[in-house]
Amino acid sequence: MLRKFAVSMILALATVTPALSATPSTLTDAQISKEFKGYTGAFILKDLSDGSTVRFNDKLLKERENPCSTFKIVNSLIAIDSGVMKVDDSKMKWDGKKREIDTHNQDQDLQSAMTNSVVWYFQKVAEKIGKERMQNYLHTLKYGNEDISSGLTNFWLGKGGSLLVSPVEQVDFLTQLFEDKLPVKKESMSDVRKLIKLKTEGNNTLFGKTGTSSGAKFGWFVGAVKHGDKTYVFATNVRANENAYGRNAKKITESLLTKMGLL
Repeated sequence: MLRKFAVSMILALATVTPALSATPSTLTDAQISKEFKGYTGAFILKDLSDGSTVRFNDKLLKERENPCSTFKIVNSLIAIDSGVMKVDDSKMKWDGKKREIDTHNQDQDLQSAMTNSVVWYFQKVAEKIGKERMQNYLHTLKYGNEDISSGLTNFWLGKGGSLLVSPVEQVDFLTQLFEDKLPVKKESMSDVRKLIKLKTEGNNTLFGKTGTSSGAKFGWFVGAVKHGDKTYVFATNVRANENAYGRNAKKITESLLTKMGLL
């Protein structure tokens, strides 16, 4: 009797455990394409447990664009790791210049500036880092084409910025960030992961950062999702003549992750 009970318990546990480490539901290219709703787009999702990927639009996945505000992830990492800034001592006073987005018109710290995607704050962060140190870090991190020649306060922006990165390269960087394998201090990587944490619902936690080019010709959403005991990193890129905002890339990504059973 006891043996039958033990076997029953083992079988019951066996049916429960996979739910926490399930592989994402398979979506066809047609199903993924439908989510982009008229955008030219690309999507890549990588399972960090085995390196397997879900890929949509291989050609676009290899094409480089300005990282735009997704570079705030890298900018923060360099600032923290170099000792230029600390998360708990990162407040900067607003310069008094009125900007289009209301949340930008106030004092900021690293968390609020990341959440609200405050360009002026991260331009000041870049100035604190300095050209030589920024260049050295980008080379060490092997981030995109490592080119900051267009200027220290605008090289990542989608308006003539010289720094370019592909969706595949974004995922390569995020893989190392979430596996603690970047050539920086582990504490620095941990701090940055906390900065880009967006929400937790049940066993799922979403991390990410949007980015939008000038004129909204292309947009990004890059990040990670923790689903039970597994972590997946992703990059989504959308392109169009207009309205290719990062927030739209985020909506597409969340819809895809939900349909895959990861959110």
